[in-house]
Amino acid sequence: MPETNKAKQELLYEYMHLRYPAVAVKLVEEDESIVPADAMRPKEHTGHHLGLCQALALARREDRTIYMRKEDHWCWSPLISFGMVPWERGTPGFNSVAERIEITDREKGEAFLENLPRLPMNKYKGLLLAPLDKAGFVPDITLVYCKNHQLLKAMLAIKSQTGVPTENIMTPLDSCIFSIIPPLQDGNYRVTLPDPGELARALTPEDDIILTIPWQRDEEFYKGVQYWLDLGARGNFNPIVKEDFQRPAFYNFLFQEWGLDTDKE
Repeated sequence: MPETNKAKQELLYEYMHLRYPAVAVKLVEEDESIVPADAMRPKEHTGHHLGLCQALALARREDRTIYMRKEDHWCWSPLISFGMVPWERGTPGFNSVAERIEITDREKGEAFLENLPRLPMNKYKGLLLAPLDKAGFVPDITLVYCKNHQLLKAMLAIKSQTGVPTENIMTPLDSCIFSIIPPLQDGNYRVTLPDPGELARALTPEDDIILTIPWQRDEEFYKGVQYWLDLGARGNFNPIVKEDFQRPAFYNFLFQEWGLDTDKE
């Protein structure tokens, strides 16, 4: 098992051939001493704000360590879901969003907003982000932006250890909160579609998808990655359409048992 964030990232590169590093995410409570002195604080250091999806993009694309407090955000949903602002049905802010949420039934729209995943009010001061191999802290969660075939390899690693399919709930909006908060709360893996904001403002490729690894699953996940690496599963798949393709030996055993054709060799 890898003991450091750098070792974890090296395993991910070797196994999944990622283009960018995974992103380590840490929620910071009262003690901000964990925040590195060189971490970018958007409003303080640049005079500008960022969407959380943009901060995640800078962490993985430009190797930035970023610390976002309430005043740094430029999008409404993280402020609500990370418990930085009040959020109650019937308030002017709630009603304003409910009118624009693009759910045709108003009651269903309000129920969706009321049930957004949320952390306790004012419990956390900020969110610390860094590329996994540069993170000097233990992540609460790790976000892996990957392609579908890379996600498949990650799911193989997971299944090798759990023995069961990974359950998931998909939503087309608010990927910045759904990729982070539910795994923090329930300790389960999650697959999240990058939302329109990520695609339009954070330069996320249209064929990317997000895998979340909560800290409770770290040992299990990387053990699965190492398992497949030990089997020789390096690199990407090499697709080819070929009839009577070569199969593992146990296929022949099964097909013989079922009275079906087996490989000639």
